Amino acid sequence: MDLGLAGRVAVVSGSSRGIGLATALALGAEGCRVVVVARSADGVAEAAERVRATGAQVLPVVADMTVEDDVVRVVRSAGERFGRVDIAVSNVLGHVIDAAVEGAGPAAGRFAGMPAAEYAAEFAQLAVSTWLLARETVPLMRRAGWGRLVNVGSGVAREPKTDIPHVLPNTVRPVVAGLMRTLAARLAPDGITCNSVLTGGIATERNAAYFSWLARERGMPVADVLAGFTTDVPVRRMGEPAEIASLITFLCSARAGRLTGQSIPVDGGVNRHL
Repeated sequence: MDLGLAGRVAVVSGSSRGIGLATALALGAEGCRVVVVARSADGVAEAAERVRATGAQVLPVVADMTVEDDVVRVVRSAGERFGRVDIAVSNVLGHVIDAAVEGAGPAAGRFAGMPAAEYAAEFAQLAVSTWLLARETVPLMRRAGWGRLVNVGSGVAREPKTDIPHVLPNTVRPVVAGLMRTLAARLAPDGITCNSVLTGGIATERNAAYFSWLARERGMPVADVLAGFTTDVPVRRMGEPAEIASLITFLCSARAGRLTGQSIPVDGGVNRHL
């Protein structure tokens, strides 16, 4: 199937590893020109080489996509290099549980012990960063009469997870999904689609570290924690970054022009909503 992506310009944040890297690789393989963005200079350089190996033109940019000046610089650099931006994938890391900061035991990271500043930080990380990338790219997309905004979110945007310390994502992820739905309604007449991909348990470096933390908290082997997690997943396994990237690539394609305003779970069947 020709996805109609050849020559399109895609900005992918957080694309040095995990879902972001898988997305940059998938878009590059479809003929997109890819702006690889992350905070680590070494990570950006390595990812850029991998994306170039798909045959894609690549612009590597070291930036923090939660910082307004950095977002402006990234989009300006993309415009100067390629003359346009057609696709923007917001993929910014949210809250990472840290027992040394939040305390140990079953109450770690929960409502009663979470400082107010952490809520503000999570909102800036997830919601403001998504808004900033949209603010900077939408004018270019409007000018072209075509665009794709995709946010890499979480299943807790639709169904909060209450059996683990997850108060910050439970609170802020739905805000981001609401922002994307609002943008979808506003931008559809301009040929711009806006969708959220709601991930579940994906086999990334970040999640490996998370499950190691959770195992220590519960005094269990990591293998037992993972087994307990996948038992509750109908497909009985963790997801792969490439599976998320495949959906994102389709959402960015010419084939998905009528698909907008959606929050799509890719969680192995965990989400029970109709």
